[in-house]
Amino acid sequence: MNVVIIEDEFFSAEKLRILLQQIDPSLDVLAVLPSVEKAVSWFSTHPEPDLIFSDIQLEDQESFALFERLAIDAPIIYTTAYDQYAIQAFKQNSIDYLLKPINPEELRAALKKYEYLSQRFLAKGSETPKSEPKERFMVRKGNGFTVVKAQDIAYFKSDQKLSFLITFDGQKLLVDATLEELTEQVDARRFNRISRNRLVCIDSIQKIHPHFNGRLKLELIPADEEEVYVSRDRVQAFKEWINS
Repeated sequence: MNVVIIEDEFFSAEKLRILLQQIDPSLDVLAVLPSVEKAVSWFSTHPEPDLIFSDIQLEDQESFALFERLAIDAPIIYTTAYDQYAIQAFKQNSIDYLLKPINPEELRAALKKYEYLSQRFLAKGSETPKSEPKERFMVRKGNGFTVVKAQDIAYFKSDQKLSFLITFDGQKLLVDATLEELTEQVDARRFNRISRNRLVCIDSIQKIHPHFNGRLKLELIPADEEEVYVSRDRVQAFKEWINS
């Protein structure tokens, strides 16, 4: 299991790392991040871990700011000396809330809870058949709504917590759904989630360029306002999708 620790106190982070490896020697701590800014930088260039341990009060601001800025799906176990943040913590992807100093048995129980929830969600996912892809999407346009056919969509993108679809004729329209929800709704043979904030149609890809750090750079039709990359951790799945 891969873990990231978000903690600005060196001794607290080191104590947590030692406790984790005592409980599970196979556990791998990928990074210890002391601030929101350093965490944003790390998560922007690395695949998500299986689990995050996060303090709340960091050296620059509260860790909640990180999860407001980035769409991080990994579950979180909060570790803090304060109990007043519990309600806010569980509004994130929190599965537990441990007060410092961390009790080894409570930590062990939190890890067991993570394993239990992971197995339950995997089992549930394997038993639930995927619904037929949507053929049309209702989107906001001006003061009202309109319907866009799936075949007319070049790609979806998220920006500032909002989701948009871009049509082949260049319209940018607001969608009332998250990118995670849209990924489940589209035809997986035609659309691929290339990054946390892009879901592209095969017909919109004009050119593919190799890029540093193992990523791929895409040229889309119509051109995006920003440069578009396939995240390093999604490159293999993207290549398999292209060749399928």
